Amino acid sequence: MTPLQRKLARIAGLIVALMFVVPGVLHPLQNHPLDLVNLVFHEAGHMVLMAAGETVMLLGGSLFQLLIPAVCIVAFVLRGDRYAAGIVTLWLGQSFAGVSAYIRDAPTRNLDLLTGDPDTHDWWQLLGGWNALNLAEPLGRAVFFLALASVIVGTVLALWDDVQ
Repeated sequence: MTPLQRKLARIAGLIVALMFVVPGVLHPLQNHPLDLVNLVFHEAGHMVLMAAGETVMLLGGSLFQLLIPAVCIVAFVLRGDRYAAGIVTLWLGQSFAGVSAYIRDAPTRNLDLLTGDPDTHDWWQLLGGWNALNLAEPLGRAVFFLALASVIVGTVLALWDDVQ
């Protein structure tokens, strides 16, 4: 493959990745395929951190949902593969959007949960326990900002080699 063909293939791959991820960022938790991947890591986070106490266990779901793609990004950066790191950063953005929607749902608990019991909503339990349900919206917006920033950073990172 010539250098030009490689650049074009990478740009095409980035465009496809953006077309796949951006709808999941703009409309989180609307049955995006990555939601199922994120759910596995979210639930694993609860299990892994269960022994650390209820608060850490509740935070662990959202934490692991973000931590797993972040660890993958670091691994690719350490390998010097900015393109792969950028593509995975798009996944991180979609995961941030999902966490954002989950946080914003805390006061109403309208999302369908695995348990079927709205009282098991992590962010409702956390924010409610802290008498801070009124912070769900601003906190969710802040996390959504991180989702958008991740998409921008991921796009720049994936294009880094091609703009030099």
